[in-house]
Amino acid sequence: MTFKELKDLFILNLTPPDLKKFQALLRPIDLYNIRALWLEQPLDENGNLSALELEDALLVQESLPSYLTEFLDRYETTHERLRAFPSLFASFFRESADFLEGFLSRYYRFERERMLVLTALRAKAARRDIVKELQFEDPNDPFIANILAQKDAPDFIPPKEYEDLKILFVEKAHDPEKLNRAILEYRLKKIEEMEEIDAPFSIDQVLGYAARFLIVDSWFKLDRNRGRLEVEKLCAYE
Repeated sequence: MTFKELKDLFILNLTPPDLKKFQALLRPIDLYNIRALWLEQPLDENGNLSALELEDALLVQESLPSYLTEFLDRYETTHERLRAFPSLFASFFRESADFLEGFLSRYYRFERERMLVLTALRAKAARRDIVKELQFEDPNDPFIANILAQKDAPDFIPPKEYEDLKILFVEKAHDPEKLNRAILEYRLKKIEEMEEIDAPFSIDQVLGYAARFLIVDSWFKLDRNRGRLEVEKLCAYE
């Protein structure tokens, strides 16, 4: 079964409220597809919208979330929007924290923190300015404040729950393909742990399965030539 076939089954069988939760799970893909559209690159077919639907949505702006319409109003040119794209993901995660619950809340908190930890690790490894890397984040957020407090340190020490992610990064950083696969496997394991607290046959368990399906689907699409690009996508908002 492909993810498209799974998505079609969900559309046919989930209740409207549960279908909205599934669509929320795919929202990051839609955001990446907006960037791909601006760059004239192929879109990820696993998103909620086709290329034509996405173009129409951006043009009309009637059904877009407020953070996206505000972004489009603030940055008018494609060049400006691409440069400020990380702010779009920062806004998305802030909204997710305010409105989502259950598995989706846990999942997006993990995805955000994972990306931030990897961004910090990559910044240290490449000797890049972590303050600039996180310029669109809220410096008063405790997780962000912890990263920024280490901006002048020779090494980044992540929160205890992400120590294993740092070990993984250090061990695989020399090989983008191996690092990418290791991060996918890490995400898969963490999602499985999240699912353990969900009731059997609940929508939260269904969403966990779909999240793992997406990871496995992307795993099989990888090849060495795309490895470095995929690592960039996994490790940062850009």
